[in-house]
Amino acid sequence: MIKKKYLIILVAVLAVAAWTFRVYQVNHGVAKDYQIKTYQVGKTVPFDSATFKVTGFSYGNLVKTSGFSSVPLSVEMEVHNTSDKSLSIIKLIETKLAYGYDYYQTREGNFNINELRQLPPKATAKLTLRFDVDPKYKGKRAKLYIDQSLYGRQVLEKYKNGVRYGIYVHL
Repeated sequence: MIKKKYLIILVAVLAVAAWTFRVYQVNHGVAKDYQIKTYQVGKTVPFDSATFKVTGFSYGNLVKTSGFSSVPLSVEMEVHNTSDKSLSIIKLIETKLAYGYDYYQTREGNFNINELRQLPPKATAKLTLRFDVDPKYKGKRAKLYIDQSLYGRQVLEKYKNGVRYGIYVHL
């Protein structure tokens, strides 16, 4: 009876040890720290093969449609291809606008979709995105989060050092 009790305890200890080892293996090498680089309006943001800049932003007047109220926020940007090859920077139209935990995304604005899909070498493209935000945020500072695929090399380099990396522009 005592042997059976010790055997059960031994099996339980081995199972816990195996589970602990497996959890360690799965989580080893996963980034544990966060680093978000902040840029201001007018400052140049380096991407892998391009540079990016928010040149300005402006809030519009209150708009009421179908019982909902919103305020348009226009964000003017420019991106410059610094490489010798055509470059797709289409992910710029997927930037997220954040006010605390409230996020906004849009596909509305003024831009040439074909130019963003294939920006020629050394060329510069200008684009404006229009976000419809809650009226309570009019005049408040927002964060414009840039898609990580545009600066993937930087993300990978930081990840190898145990850091999750992101970039946003403080409006």
